[in-house]
Amino acid sequence: MRLYILVFLLYSFSSFSQKIHKIYLTSKTEDDKLKKTQAIIPVYKYVNNKIEPYFNFGTDNDKKLQKINIIKMPDMKGMTDTAYTFIYFSGTDNKQNSPYLISIIGNYKRSRLPIYFFTDKNNNLDFTDDGNPDIMPFGSDTLIIKLKNSKIENSEYDVKLSRIIPGKNMGYKNLLEEHYKKHSGTKKFTRINNCYREQRYIVRSADFKNLSDSFTICVKDMNVNALFNDNVQDQIYVGPYKQPIISEDLIEYKKGRKKTIFEWNEKKYYISNIDELGHWVEITELKDQKTYRKLKKHRKVPKFKFTTEMNEHYTLKNFKRKNIYLYFWNDDLYSLAQDTIYLRKIQLEYGNKIQVIGMNYGDEPKSMRWFQQYYKIPWIIGMSNRQINKKYYVENLPKGFWIGKRRWLKARNITPKEMYENAVKKFGK
Repeated sequence: MRLYILVFLLYSFSSFSQKIHKIYLTSKTEDDKLKKTQAIIPVYKYVNNKIEPYFNFGTDNDKKLQKINIIKMPDMKGMTDTAYTFIYFSGTDNKQNSPYLISIIGNYKRSRLPIYFFTDKNNNLDFTDDGNPDIMPFGSDTLIIKLKNSKIENSEYDVKLSRIIPGKNMGYKNLLEEHYKKHSGTKKFTRINNCYREQRYIVRSADFKNLSDSFTICVKDMNVNALFNDNVQDQIYVGPYKQPIISEDLIEYKKGRKKTIFEWNEKKYYISNIDELGHWVEITELKDQKTYRKLKKHRKVPKFKFTTEMNEHYTLKNFKRKNIYLYFWNDDLYSLAQDTIYLRKIQLEYGNKIQVIGMNYGDEPKSMRWFQQYYKIPWIIGMSNRQINKKYYVENLPKGFWIGKRRWLKARNITPKEMYENAVKKFGK
């Protein structure tokens, strides 16, 4: 009995000692893929209530196809022309109809009239029970259509539609027009200028910061159903604080204890829970776990080329007769003023033995030129980028590395003050 109590207390203590962070994902945001996407939803003329499904896109015109039967059309009195399009959303998928929701468009031609989108939000082909239409007023070029998962009342999914700008990217638009005309089956394609760019807002994020760590974290609804914790389908991202979200760095979310593990700032965490609506995520720090995302001491550091704010080009080989203090930073840092004092002291007092290279990440070369000239900076300011940061596992700023003459790493996570104190010990005053 005593042994059982002891084991229970030890387990309880170890569980309590684990750091658990509940991070509220307050932003509906964009990753780099969403910003670049040129996904187009084609618009077709409405002829009658029998519509060819979207998933038959690309079939021959003469092939006999089963049609979708619209049960009830919306009230479209006073509208001059009618078309329709398809919006993908798996949150209302059912046995009868595909996840491509039909949206009837009133006044679809470019005119001085508002455009009405009657979207079949509950996917039952009855357009009279979906609430008021979404309206794009004359003079506006964008519209956000809000949808919800049919099984979860408070779920949210936003899709942004943007009008195609006439007179721009004509070569690309001509190719699209030809493509849709040839491959739309029996559907009557309108014109590319009547179509819309589609952007799916399926990412929720937060910028997390405490005394020891800072990063941006997000969850992505990859299967587009307005739920964010689907096993092996939805994805997680952890990246530099307040920096753009890079889609290629997303990792697959797997439910279960320690199934989804990530490293940050030489610590290990696992995703312990995600709110299904994407409002928050819980992460647990794994104590005494070996980490791999770091440079190893007494090993050669990665090679890289860099450009200064004055457009001069260097590699680490250019400084082979010296030690190097490599300091990653940007001008948002609160510690920069104090660090600058010691960076200056290192370069001015030990410049014949140590070369200071301040690798700036995130600022414009123009502002760095001003910074160097105004403050008479004596060290080299290199312009870092995501590739260089990844090579050195720079996740939090600032971060310093002491590199020996033979390009072996002597210390990592070393501050300018600590580097200066080491220089005094090694080379004397």
